[in-house]
Amino acid sequence: MAISMTAEERAAALAALNGRQGLDEAHRLLLAELPRDSWKTARLHPNAAHWLEIHAWFRQSAAELGKGAADAKAERVEPGPFFQWAVPRLNAFLQHLDGHHRIESLHYFPAFKRQEPRLESGFELLDRDHGAIDGLLHALADEARALQAALVANDADKAKAGRERTALAIEATLNPLARHLHDEEDLIVPLLTLRGDPVTRT
Repeated sequence: MAISMTAEERAAALAALNGRQGLDEAHRLLLAELPRDSWKTARLHPNAAHWLEIHAWFRQSAAELGKGAADAKAERVEPGPFFQWAVPRLNAFLQHLDGHHRIESLHYFPAFKRQEPRLESGFELLDRDHGAIDGLLHALADEARALQAALVANDADKAKAGRERTALAIEATLNPLARHLHDEEDLIVPLLTLRGDPVTRT
């Protein structure tokens, strides 16, 4: 389980995620039967369609946070207003992503592996992604708390540095998350649609 990964395992998983260009051919077995370019017209399983909707929300939220981080790095927004803008968005983003990953790692991935053993290593890969992304989210939360502490202390220099570090922590999360979402869809959407939902048994 990703939740029990060591710091060294998280770092290795993050390096692998950052270097990945897509899924290996062995993990694309069902994607060959239901390729991504057919999804808009195919009759997807309702839960596969819902999965895509959830991922679309994550992508939209990530894009908004990325724009805010770019503004912060360019000093187009002061530390205080940036913190006030970022915190509610970060809280929603982090809470929803953590909850989504827990449901997947604890319930869906084990069921998917039993349902289609040929893809077992693919779901183990996604679970390691969760561990890597979880480490990024913790680092991001730590930087936001440090920025808050600097603002409360009215330390302008530390607040400016905290703004920069928080922005960098946001940016460090975006590309790994985008890679993970794409690869996860390539495994799950065809599997749900072609084999059904092993958890809800629909």
